[in-house]
Amino acid sequence: MLLPIAIFVFGLILLLICTEILVKNAETLAYKLKLSPLIVGLTIVAIGTSIPELIVSTFASVNHDYGLALGNIVGSNIVNILLILPIAILLGKLRVGTVKTQRSTIVILLITLLFFTLHKLNTSPPLVGIVLLTCAIIATSLEYLWGIEGRDHEDHTRVSHNISKPFGIHNILLLIGALVGVSIGGMVLVQTTELFSEIFGLSTSILGLSLTAIATSLPELLTTIFSQNEHDDKLTIGNIIGSNIYNLALIGGVISFFNTGFDLNYKNWLWFLGATMILALILWFNKGKAIPKYIGVCLLLGFILYMFFLAM
Repeated sequence: MLLPIAIFVFGLILLLICTEILVKNAETLAYKLKLSPLIVGLTIVAIGTSIPELIVSTFASVNHDYGLALGNIVGSNIVNILLILPIAILLGKLRVGTVKTQRSTIVILLITLLFFTLHKLNTSPPLVGIVLLTCAIIATSLEYLWGIEGRDHEDHTRVSHNISKPFGIHNILLLIGALVGVSIGGMVLVQTTELFSEIFGLSTSILGLSLTAIATSLPELLTTIFSQNEHDDKLTIGNIIGSNIYNLALIGGVISFFNTGFDLNYKNWLWFLGATMILALILWFNKGKAIPKYIGVCLLLGFILYMFFLAM
């Protein structure tokens, strides 16, 4: 039992170190490209922190365990909203953007509804995969175009003050190395978490919705902690929204080609849809303002209720 614990600690330390490197170099890249950290968080960092979900869900799908694959990405999205977001809110002032954040909120809401609808209509798995992967490409393109637009408008002052920040080949190597480290650390944590949870005889779908979802969301959690420590609310919000988008569109698209016909029960779907709608409402009603602390507390209470729901 000591060996799995030691491996778990190793994975956590690796994840911690690589996530900090990822955040710092992503910020440097944003300044070099004169892009808002929100866009970098929505794309580069979001994809990087979603790699553990991609690895776990793809591996599970190839092994014909679509319950674990689907549960992992749905559960990760719920965890990002009910656990990661409130931690960000409570760690410091989390101000909501007025333009790009609002547009990205609409994107995640539409992709969430599309993801749910495609699964409930029993759409052909290959078609689901093609549609979702197309959405991932469209979303990435839109975020980049909005980033270019924002560079000349609402983010002009911010990026112009940071254009002298150097970004060289060593930063690129660190960025790539950090992404690899996050992947390895995430995989180690997931595998050891699964080992611990299997002792209690949990089903793979429940495992995906809970422990595996939490384990694969650790990169998002650590990114949130480090970016909030740097007072970079744009990167924080961008990472949360972006991770949820890529969990559904990119990872959901990949695993759809291996769909065995498994579906979550309606209560799990309600948690998924409800959490996403709550995220949208929070970002809409706090446009241009800092999210109140009491909302963070309420979201954490919602996370506790979600854990109790899964344990029933």
